[in-house]
Amino acid sequence: ALFILLPLFRFSSKSLQTKSIFSYLFYFSGLGCGFIMIEIVMIQMFSLLLGEPVYTFAIVLAALLLFTGLGAYISGRYVLHAKQTLRRAIIVLSLLLLLASFFLPSLLRAAIALPMSARIILSVILIMPLGILLGMPFPSGIQLISKQAPGLIAWAWGVNGFFTVIGSVLALMLSMMIGFQAVLWIAIAVYLLSMFFIFKA
Repeated sequence: ALFILLPLFRFSSKSLQTKSIFSYLFYFSGLGCGFIMIEIVMIQMFSLLLGEPVYTFAIVLAALLLFTGLGAYISGRYVLHAKQTLRRAIIVLSLLLLLASFFLPSLLRAAIALPMSARIILSVILIMPLGILLGMPFPSGIQLISKQAPGLIAWAWGVNGFFTVIGSVLALMLSMMIGFQAVLWIAIAVYLLSMFFIFKA
């Protein structure tokens, strides 16, 4: 926190001349916090289907990394209007996560009887749309600040990584207090609130 905030205040009057510094930083911190919350909940949910923790971590993390990378690639290379992409990705992601919070556990329990290979394929298919959508908001946000405040890009990466760590701790604590479904709802709220701040900037 010190390495992020102190230089930010030190250089805010020079290379970071924009009124929207904290709106942008809240957006990227929200992405970091929300993403890791979703990742932890997905690992927990898919453990119902995959059983072994080693398989669950390997398959869920590999699929998320693969498809978030694909989403980031699509967003960064082929999308012209960053704000529209960002808005659509977060809204559709929020709807899918809301549906997942209600129906995914039942679906996964019903699929337990499938062979292991089929369960792995099903897991990858279910994670794919979420991963692609999760990969789009960050590069879209980078596109926006690169035009308005390019000096802020390093801080965007910094707060995103910092709040990924914070979000992982929060997700584990909250899951023990209020359950993984509620953590998923909080992650949805964080993403929607982050979208509000980036459009306010």
